[in-house]
Amino acid sequence: MVSVVMAVYNAEDFLSEAIESILSQSYKNFEFIIVDDGSTDTSWDIILKYKKTDDRIRSIRLEKNQGVATASNAGLEVARGKYIARMDSDDISLPDRLTKQVDFLESNSGVGILGGQMRYMSETGKPLGVLPVIQDDIAIRWYFMFKSPFYNPTVMFRKSLLERYGLQYDATVRYGEDYGLWSRFLLITQGENLEQVLLYYRLRSQSLTHKYASKREQQVINISTYAVQQSLPRVDISKQKIIELQKALRGFPPQAKKQRVHLLSIYLKIWDEFYFLHKQNRKIEQHKQKVLGDAAIWILYPFFQKNSLKAILELTKADWKWFFYFLKSLFAILQRRWARH
Repeated sequence: MVSVVMAVYNAEDFLSEAIESILSQSYKNFEFIIVDDGSTDTSWDIILKYKKTDDRIRSIRLEKNQGVATASNAGLEVARGKYIARMDSDDISLPDRLTKQVDFLESNSGVGILGGQMRYMSETGKPLGVLPVIQDDIAIRWYFMFKSPFYNPTVMFRKSLLERYGLQYDATVRYGEDYGLWSRFLLITQGENLEQVLLYYRLRSQSLTHKYASKREQQVINISTYAVQQSLPRVDISKQKIIELQKALRGFPPQAKKQRVHLLSIYLKIWDEFYFLHKQNRKIEQHKQKVLGDAAIWILYPFFQKNSLKAILELTKADWKWFFYFLKSLFAILQRRWARH
């Protein structure tokens, strides 16, 4: 059985669509745990209306708003399924979402957490672009040290891991709580993403993601720094230096431009340790091309700035074929841009 857990707070405008998208799944063996996080609109009435018509719905109501992490934990605590699927109250899961994810997890016992692609839609429901995913455990394991490798409302994971390791959302992290939980999952299990659209993600100007973007970004930096330290305990880099690198990777603040070669050295030091730990993985060489190609684009753009030669020397020390990886990454970026037009 699958336990679908959805936290709700003042979601009356789109809640019915979200609920119906789960109730109409082709996979029928599920319970739908809906946690109302102290809503002040008609969300609770909408939940009760659907509960009367489908006994797979289990409802929980918190007396006051406590945040998505606390509300989600309330759902996790009562979940009875072998797998737990996340869902957001303004999105739409496609009809075969649960079927595809259950089939994959049943066939891949080493994978403990699974996400997938999602398609953006406008606030009115107009389909927009598809968000690509990071595939393969080795790539997910690298990128989770810098950003979340999963789209939260597409995730399904094994309940047994929650119970065995005492995992839950960190209620002290109000923005980016999903990334925090996924980072702890990836310290104990393999992850994967399906290269299939599982969900339509609604873009809303009033969503938490948009409204508190700067606060979320700071907490994401803290989580990603923790991920580096826990994944690569032998890396001798101070927390402050890792934070500087994380900030630079998110847009090169003015103070970081003067330190581009130094930050590249930190990045490559992290990569060297990661490569050492995973050198037996048959996909590590392929992933190396992507990592060094992206690093070259990140550090050399715009071209021919001061210290570019030093950066080139650092990349050459890492792998003399970096320029070919750079061209490959650049071509991939251009392809994505052409596809948008």
